Amino acid sequence: MPPLETIYLIHHSHTDIGYTYDQPILWEMDRRFIDEAIDLCEQYDDTEDHAYRWNIETVAPLLYWLKHSSDKQIERLVKLEKARRIEIAGMYANMTPLVDSAEWIELMQPLHGLRKDYGFTIRNAMNCDVNGHNWTLTDALLDAGITGFSMAINEHSGGAPLNRPNLFKWQAPSGRTLNTLNGWHYVMGNFMKIGESMEGWETFGLPFLTQKLESLHWPFPMVNIQLTNPYGDNSGVYRQLPEFIKAWNAKGLLPRMRFATLQDWWSAAEQHSDKMETVRGDWTDFWNYGGGSSARESTLNRASRSRLVTADSLYSAVETLPQTPAQEVRLSGVEQKRQEAWHALAMYDEHTWGADLAVWDPNNEDAATQWYHKGIQAHTARSLSLMLQRDGIAELAQSIPAQEGDALVVYNPTAWARRLNAPIPATISNETLRGMRDDANSSRHHQDRSDFYNPTKWWLPDAEIPAFGYTVIKRDQLVQQGTPQVSDVDVVENDYHRLTFDKVRGGLKSWYDKTLGRELIDSSSDLPFGGVIYERPAEPAQDNPRRTFYKSIDLASARDVWVTDWKADRWSAKTVTSHEVIRLPIGWRVTQTLTVPELASPVTLRVFLPDSAPWVEIASEWSMGLNPQPEATYVAMPFALSKPIARFDIGGVSVEMEKDQIPNCCKDYFTVQNWADLSTDEWGVTVACPENPMVMFGDFTYGHDIRNAVVEKGLFLGWTTNNYWETNFRAHQPGKVTARYIVQPHKGSFDEQAAHRFGMEQCMPIIAQSRFEHPLPEAKLPRSSSLLELPQSPVLTLHVLPDEEGAVVIRLLNASDSKQEAVIGSGLLKIERAEACNLFGQPLKPLSLNNGSVTVEIEPRRTSVIRLGVRV
Repeated sequence: MPPLETIYLIHHSHTDIGYTYDQPILWEMDRRFIDEAIDLCEQYDDTEDHAYRWNIETVAPLLYWLKHSSDKQIERLVKLEKARRIEIAGMYANMTPLVDSAEWIELMQPLHGLRKDYGFTIRNAMNCDVNGHNWTLTDALLDAGITGFSMAINEHSGGAPLNRPNLFKWQAPSGRTLNTLNGWHYVMGNFMKIGESMEGWETFGLPFLTQKLESLHWPFPMVNIQLTNPYGDNSGVYRQLPEFIKAWNAKGLLPRMRFATLQDWWSAAEQHSDKMETVRGDWTDFWNYGGGSSARESTLNRASRSRLVTADSLYSAVETLPQTPAQEVRLSGVEQKRQEAWHALAMYDEHTWGADLAVWDPNNEDAATQWYHKGIQAHTARSLSLMLQRDGIAELAQSIPAQEGDALVVYNPTAWARRLNAPIPATISNETLRGMRDDANSSRHHQDRSDFYNPTKWWLPDAEIPAFGYTVIKRDQLVQQGTPQVSDVDVVENDYHRLTFDKVRGGLKSWYDKTLGRELIDSSSDLPFGGVIYERPAEPAQDNPRRTFYKSIDLASARDVWVTDWKADRWSAKTVTSHEVIRLPIGWRVTQTLTVPELASPVTLRVFLPDSAPWVEIASEWSMGLNPQPEATYVAMPFALSKPIARFDIGGVSVEMEKDQIPNCCKDYFTVQNWADLSTDEWGVTVACPENPMVMFGDFTYGHDIRNAVVEKGLFLGWTTNNYWETNFRAHQPGKVTARYIVQPHKGSFDEQAAHRFGMEQCMPIIAQSRFEHPLPEAKLPRSSSLLELPQSPVLTLHVLPDEEGAVVIRLLNASDSKQEAVIGSGLLKIERAEACNLFGQPLKPLSLNNGSVTVEIEPRRTSVIRLGVRV
């Protein structure tokens, strides 16, 4: 180990959106912290090592500060940033793996404005507390111009990979590398007594640091140590630091301390890049408990993101069409609402769920208030995404001439044509329409009601919807449901599957796949297939029940937090109180009512077997109560697979468990985007997860701290709810919980492109709009058309949206390991010009057109952004 010459002290406020303050207070406190940092930085000469320097950890608080600060104050910040006294880090907030690729790109967009409007550099990014990130983040950061990324993980009920601290090159899915620091906890400097006590630093902190680095054979002459104000999370400047650093450096001893910005650190680290090993894989997170502690809101947020992407694609066409004065007024507010919706979506996906005391004092006013502020983000995103999507298709429908007998306009947001066999929501049929039928705005007044229990009067048994396009459906294409054919048979089947139901334990007891010619359910499992499982600790710790799973964090130890041998009690359904089979115009629906001990209500299990598709939908609904003690629920699917390979989608990238993960990250449970898959060379199953993001493979593995993952059994577990974390997240989540999974068996080994297509179809539904609104007098669009011809697999279309100049921006992802040619062709929208752009939609070079089409080469696993000038 070379002599340690320099300690780079990275001082910042760790930003929890909530936790220590109510969220509205937090935004204001962060504004004050930046103001205090400006004042303190200006007191010191910028050439001194002890001169005050500050790092703005995340972008979202800065955007708030810019909105609420004077021009003079902003000028002060700009001057200090140019002098490298204050640095702005590039992550929007401390995020969770609930974020997918399209959302990551959205969260990078503010960086362009900050650089363009204020001249901020923004070369580095940092996240703290959270235990990992989706692998796709690496490419998003690189494309956004970020060259250095640091993580300061809180190992409380989690874990850091590798042996931290360590500097490495994190290899992205694209093969590029991002200089990355897997650093110590963000209060490690406070733990070492820096700023607090010179004696404490000399007798404890420095020896501790030296011993730690020697044990790791630290190969660098410098080290990065983060610290905050002693208050901890959401705190401001630490005024004692400059004089402490000055006094230590005056001793003339090594290591010297430097008050540093992130760029100071990375400039030094880059000089030793030859000593950084390359590490590839997903940094799978331990900490996404929030997704399970408020399962209903997590479900809402995933649907909202889908709606926002769909709405953006609709507006890419709508804003190109001729507009009436009334339309111009309506459309003028779309961008503001869009920004509000994406921000609310992100604030739910941010890592803070509530107050620090939320679990151990759930009735406290702080706990209640902070949860309402958190939960409202998901509900706000829901409301705005519903409005934006509904208005987007309504504006499009008004430009299509009407004919007698028209019923619907349906829209397919995916890049391939799809056949629609679906119920028609009661809210868009004229039998339930609120208001006057000749009122041009009537159909905009409805709310999107749940159809879980509601009978559906109309069905569309079969229609082809153009790729990335729309078509008009006439009323004679719809089928009105007559008196339902109800029975209690235990077997239903179609051309693909034969399902046999268990009327005693609930769920399925046999699933015979006719294409594969085999039984799919593991008959040796004691878990009911599709059943809901309730779990709680069998022997909870007496002083703190959640210490059954993990110990208190000790910054001096390394990854010694989990109680891996904890025991659980689990229950499945004890009785089946009803079993109903209904023949629908498009398939079979089997509904069971199950009694599961300890749940606040019976479970309603619904299995849908479509007539014309090879998949099966398994959906459940139940209520949770007010129990603050540790508990979890799962949906179990034991497949007859031996030693399958487990894979999961993180947003257009497939991660193979163990093989595609950073060593020693989380392998106990996983956050999924569109799908998960269990496969052998002979066969497998792809499970679409449109609502519930968390899963386990092979066994109940929470708290096992798996280091070398091998899946022995074909058990898929949807981890729907939990309250296992001891701070921040909800202690209970009273009310309705839903779980929905769509399972498609496949022959042969795993096919990534087939999985992406299946997952996107289930997570990006075809949408419908009534034809009750009057078309515009100048309506002239064809009755069926693709808006554009988008690239096909393995190139995925992540997002299509309009820009501020009326152009159409298309974000593509090459979801393969080889270079691909992506072709975008004219449809309803005629391409007149095309440009290759950076991640922010800023043109890099013109692209040539060939008969109204443009071709672009995309490197393996890379994103490509294309900007089109179009006309109708």
